[in-house]
Amino acid sequence: MRFNPTYLCTLLITFLCSCATLDEQPAIPNLGTAEDQTGIAGQVTDNTNSSATGAYVYAYRNMRSSLRGPADFEAQVDKGGHYFMDLVEGDYYLVARMRQSGADAGPPKPGDAWALPARNPVTVYPAEVTVVNFKLQGVAQPMLMREGTLTSGETGFSGLLVDSDNKPLPGAFVIAYPDSAFQHMPEATSPSVGDDGRFQLYVERPGQWCLAARTRTRGQPIAGEPYGKLGRHESGCRNAVMGTIIDVGTIRLTPYR
Repeated sequence: MRFNPTYLCTLLITFLCSCATLDEQPAIPNLGTAEDQTGIAGQVTDNTNSSATGAYVYAYRNMRSSLRGPADFEAQVDKGGHYFMDLVEGDYYLVARMRQSGADAGPPKPGDAWALPARNPVTVYPAEVTVVNFKLQGVAQPMLMREGTLTSGETGFSGLLVDSDNKPLPGAFVIAYPDSAFQHMPEATSPSVGDDGRFQLYVERPGQWCLAARTRTRGQPIAGEPYGKLGRHESGCRNAVMGTIIDVGTIRLTPYR
């Protein structure tokens, strides 16, 4: 959603006076009265919809670092949960993070929270502010956040990830390939699952996708790593249907051999 700065102040007053909920209306920080503001703004909340004060939003020019390492731009979330990044026009890859340590830099660690926008990259237009809100989610381990990681959508798959004892496996995630060779980098990756083991994997196109699940984020599976493919003694592939989230059932992860 984009807002022209010439009426951002009016929109801000309307927002502050409204009793609408966060889901009903996007939040806009106080951007002042300048008519030449260009950048990205919004609100960051945690999984209880409380303001994620102290979190950071990072912007990268490209995906070469997989949204890790020093960002090209960053903004800290204020006490109201708002942030604003003063940026020139262009495309930016965004990620929001809240580190348990409170630091603004450093590698992701277990227990940190993060969120991606619904779609990366985000486009900034001249003399306009693009609004992007984030809802942080905690993870059992750091995720390798790729361009193919979508946090929302209308096309994809859902299901349950369990361990060898058929118990939900927090921290596991699903990866998707265009064929059953399961080689190279996956084209799509789900966020890691919570205590209930339920996953949502969003894909950008309909057609064949071959699904696997694992707990490590880098390299080929190693001996002992929980790993599994969709369907026993099957190719592990399903066809995605545009505009539909298909429940593929349970993927069981067992120690890799």
